[in-house]
Amino acid sequence: MNENERGDQSEGGSGSGSGVGWHARALTRMQNDSKSAAALSSFDPGANDLVFLLCVQSKGAGDGFACALLCNDDTTTLTAAGAGEGNEENVNRDNKPGEAQSHHHLRHVVAVDAFGRVLELSKEDYEVFEREIRDVKELPKLQEFMGQWRVKRPITCLPFYKVDIFPGRRKSSSSSSSSKRVEEGEEREDKVTATVYGWNANTDELERETVGRTRLPGSLQRLIGLGMEGRDGYNRTIERDEEVIGKVMALGGLQ
Repeated sequence: MNENERGDQSEGGSGSGSGVGWHARALTRMQNDSKSAAALSSFDPGANDLVFLLCVQSKGAGDGFACALLCNDDTTTLTAAGAGEGNEENVNRDNKPGEAQSHHHLRHVVAVDAFGRVLELSKEDYEVFEREIRDVKELPKLQEFMGQWRVKRPITCLPFYKVDIFPGRRKSSSSSSSSKRVEEGEEREDKVTATVYGWNANTDELERETVGRTRLPGSLQRLIGLGMEGRDGYNRTIERDEEVIGKVMALGGLQ
């Protein structure tokens, strides 16, 4: 992402509390933790793990992949005898070894950047993404302008920034064949898509009033800004991990 796109991200603040800088922090963790980096190298996402996908669409730009967020969010029953490393604090010390404990929520969140690097997010950074995603999902669906939010810019032929938000699997109590479709990720709740023409971190003024708004909603402005960190340092002359990006795009139904 170039400086004109980035701006100073002042609306959302700076530092880990706003999520700004998550990409640099995740890269630092990867470089300093060889064990974690090795584990992430065997990236194999499930059909319902994709949460967020950002693509920058412009003529001749290929798929425009910028960033994706994936979350493996399972509820597991732990036992005192079988608690894994790092889970000890979640075990009820009053129970005897081997006894089933209460359900424990296990969450593993990764981002894939424009290079195809798989990066582990901190809890704090994921919560920022989660908040903005939740707010974007509540925005009204646009019927005008081909469903686009259009930012007012002095130049034309700018990229489209396409945000896709995926809800994960739909719970179902129907037949086994239907349950299988859910397991394969084919039966999902509707995803939410928001497209912004001419996004820029330094301006949110719209070309014209849209659903009663004259400015791009702050949640969408900030979410795209966070996603664009995934393109830091990237240009099309640099080799990327096509296998990893291909897996993500396939999950999003884009390949």
